[in-house]
This record gives sequence, structure tokens and C-alpha cells, in this order.
Amino acid sequence: MEDENMARQTPKPVNPQGDPDITWRGEFSLEQREAMIRDAAYYHYAKRGYTPGHDLDDWLAAETEIERGMAESAEFPPGTEVQQSGVHGARQDDELKRIVRQHPQKGIPQIEGIEPENAPFKQ
Repeated sequence: MEDENMARQTPKPVNPQGDPDITWRGEFSLEQREAMIRDAAYYHYAKRGYTPGHDLDDWLAAETEIERGMAESAEFPPGTEVQQSGVHGARQDDELKRIVRQHPQKGIPQIEGIEPENAPFKQ
């Protein structure tokens, strides 16, 4: 016979759903990372002959390159795989990309107004 005075324990969820931690944990600050992505996106824009209308594609390609470069430069133990989706997971990444495509002026700096001869020099 079990002790009736024992407190009943309720199981806790193993993976509680909460807000994901979206802080950047790289060797660069968020501002430095964004600047690197912006420069790489401009490179894609210039490589395409300054054709407007592909700013989201340029930004996402640049972001992927920067992430891949940072992941490759980090020291990982052999056999460790790098997660390819963002901190939100693949489903939410796709949803975020859809939202950005619907509202491109709100989240991504627009670069099509800068002509190469008017661009500031890098120091």
C-alpha cells in the first residue's frame, strides 16, 4: 500500500516550447556581422551588373556565405555537423523568409540607390 501522504509528482516537459535564444554567439558583434553581410550582398549586386530587384536574394546568399565561413573557421570536433537552419528552425526560417519577401522594405537595407562611383571608400 502506497503512502497516501506522498505528494503527487507531475512530469515536466523535456523540451518546453519558449522563445528561442536569438543572441549572436560568434566572435563578431551583431553590428559587425550585419556589416559583413551588407558588404557581401553588395558584392553580389555588383557581380550581377547592378541589376535591381534581387536584393533579398543577394542578402540571403551573403548571409549564408558569412555563416558558412564562420562555421568553417570555428574549431569543431571531428564528426560534428553544423546546423544549416537558423535559431528558429527550418519551418520558422521559411516563414520568416516569406514575410520578408512580402515586406522587403522593412527588414533589409536597400542598396540599389547607391551607384558605385558614389559609394564610400573602405578604409
